[in-house]
Amino acid sequence: MAERNKQNATHGMTGSRTYRIWKGIKERCTLKNNKDWKNYGGRGIKVCLEWKKSFQAFLQDMGEAPIGMQIDRIDNDDGYYKANCRWTTIEVQANNRRTCKYVTYKNKTQSVSDWAKECGLERKTLEYRIRSEWPIEKALTTPSLIKRK
Repeated sequence: MAERNKQNATHGMTGSRTYRIWKGIKERCTLKNNKDWKNYGGRGIKVCLEWKKSFQAFLQDMGEAPIGMQIDRIDNDDGYYKANCRWTTIEVQANNRRTCKYVTYKNKTQSVSDWAKECGLERKTLEYRIRSEWPIEKALTTPSLIKRK
C-alpha cells in the first residue's frame, strides 16, 4: 500500500509546462492514435522506463523547462532518456530535425536556414534555388529581389 501511495504522490505540477511536455513525449511515443505517433513511436522512438513511469524521474533528470526552451533529442533516431535529451531553443531544435537540409560552401556546412540568415536571404528563396538546382555559390550570393525582414 505504501508503494502505491508513493507512486501516486502529488508533485503539484500537473498544469505546468514541464508536465505537459513530459505528457506529450509519452503520448507521441506510446499512443497509436496520437497525431504525431507515426514520427515517434511509429518509427521506434521510445521513452526510457523511468520517465515513462514517473514525471518526478523526468523532472529530476531534466529540471523544469526553461522559458523559451524546447525538449530536444540530441540523436533524432534515438529515444527520450537523460543522456539523449536537452533543453534548447527552437532554432537549435529546427536544425536537428530529420528533414533539415545542410549545405556545404567553402568548407563550411550549416543548415539552409542558417545560410539564409548569413546571406540575408529568405529561407524559402534559398530552398527554391537549391531545389531548382542552382549552383550553391550562385544560390548563396545572388541578391534577392525580396528584402529579408
